[in-house]
Amino acid sequence: MHKKKPVRKRELYFDVLWVIAIFFLIFSYSDGVNAYLDYEVQTVPYYIALFGALFSHFPLWLCLMISGAILLDMHEPIKRIWQRRIVRVVIILVVASFAYYINEVIHGREEFKLLLFIPDIYSQEQVPQFWYLYAFIGFLVCLPFLRPMVKNMRNADFIYLIMAVFVLSSILPLFNLYVLKDRYRLNENTKLSWIQAVIFIYPVMGYYIHHRMERRTCKRVAPILLGVDLLWLIYNTHIFANRGVSSGDYYMYPSYHNPVTMLHCLTLFVCAKALFDRMETGYLERAIGSLGGCSLGIYLLFPAFLGGRVDWIEKWRLQICGNSHYLGRMGKALIWSLIVYFACFIPVWLIRRIPPAKKLTV
Repeated sequence: MHKKKPVRKRELYFDVLWVIAIFFLIFSYSDGVNAYLDYEVQTVPYYIALFGALFSHFPLWLCLMISGAILLDMHEPIKRIWQRRIVRVVIILVVASFAYYINEVIHGREEFKLLLFIPDIYSQEQVPQFWYLYAFIGFLVCLPFLRPMVKNMRNADFIYLIMAVFVLSSILPLFNLYVLKDRYRLNENTKLSWIQAVIFIYPVMGYYIHHRMERRTCKRVAPILLGVDLLWLIYNTHIFANRGVSSGDYYMYPSYHNPVTMLHCLTLFVCAKALFDRMETGYLERAIGSLGGCSLGIYLLFPAFLGGRVDWIEKWRLQICGNSHYLGRMGKALIWSLIVYFACFIPVWLIRRIPPAKKLTV
């Protein structure tokens, strides 16, 4: 009698996306993401480094897409959303922020004032990298009306929505800049800012790809999206470089809100589903599952490796990365990001062996 094979509770391609997102999140906060500043403007190395910077600013929006794919198909009363999800995220945000705040107090960089800490965490991020948790809370608050909306939309409606947001957020700004020369802009009442909100469009895109797009469709569309995404990245690299030349300001043009992000996230999600959905890889599948399952814990720990928050970690970083310039700076940043990823993964994986700490997962 053959044993029935256990059904995998987690989507493998979700875990692949979690791993990619968290790794590039760490890289996006490293010195290497600004390596283009080491080069003479409009040289080949400058374009390569700027391309890398544009490429890497997608992780947290990709996380919102995964969350939308998972959560928008569920049925939960509003009370349960608040009790089970929102309260949990708020507790994680407060506890993690307070831990970093105490570290700053211990090192003499902050004065302990609890009555100031509480209103500060309400209005701003104590840890800049935790802004995603605030956005995620906003998404959770919207779940009761987002769920019935997406479930009643036709596939054509999703495509129309995605194309409309892409035009409004990516094409229209370029049209305003290069055709209208910034003399005219779309009327504020016509901008449809609500459909461009990241806590709306990215979860909706994730839901559509996961629940409405067949894997065979993803396989057909993936090569086209890869080609378009690559061309769009190259084109925007050129645009950003020219804008830097004309303004004389070259620092941090690539941001989490640049015109590349939406198409890039869409491409990564479709490609991951095409390649890894229903894929059975044995030990590799379990390894990827372990990495993906620790993503929240890694996200909470990695800020400890930034900004000299912990002295011995900063010394370690300087020994590994040094004061390298040029493409070596980006290469060392990638290596450092990999080290940080696993340095955070190991304690999170060990902590998750303790049953009450299982919640440090995604």
